Amino acid sequence: MILLWYLCGIAGGYLIGNLNTAALLARHRGFDIRSQGSHNAGASNALVTMGKGAAICSGLVDILKCFVPVFLLQHVFTLPEGCAQLPVVTGIAVILGHMYPFWLQFKGGKGFASLLGLALGLDWRFFVAGVLIVAAYLLTVRYIVFATITCSVLLPIAWYLKSGDLIGTLLLAALAVLIISKHIVNLRRIKDGTEIKFGEKKKPEQPPADDA
Repeated sequence: MILLWYLCGIAGGYLIGNLNTAALLARHRGFDIRSQGSHNAGASNALVTMGKGAAICSGLVDILKCFVPVFLLQHVFTLPEGCAQLPVVTGIAVILGHMYPFWLQFKGGKGFASLLGLALGLDWRFFVAGVLIVAAYLLTVRYIVFATITCSVLLPIAWYLKSGDLIGTLLLAALAVLIISKHIVNLRRIKDGTEIKFGEKKKPEQPPADDA
């Protein structure tokens, strides 16, 4: 019975995560969002390629699709004994579905908005802290990648301090490693000066150097 709960949480969470609003909106407009801007199927690239309305819609859906199942499992449903990690597992499955959607050949977004949804579902204070971290970075360096990395690292720590759940903490830590690995390319672009800052349009490509 416990195994069935976890299998349902993983499968259901992954399928929910496949609801990628940014990719769907881009398809409706006639292009693949992964071919433009930062080539990421997420809210930040929706802002670059389609504007504020698409970005807000994408971000809200990405947050809610993880928040709703995690909140219900964490605070509403009475889970059987042995399912203490089910909210965390389901939330991680949603994020994996967003990052690796089967209908996009497993090339989706990078999971930050859904990570905030997971934080909100576990404890609203985690979410508030995440929003403050995002605001701090956007008001200073304007690179969302730093907020993503910071929140990814802090969430497992905060969860352990709140719950003492070592297994859930290790799962969140593994998720953090995965999310950070997806952002290495952003860090390289920052180093090269080609990363798109929040609110910017795609940087124009530099012409090839004249070897003459």
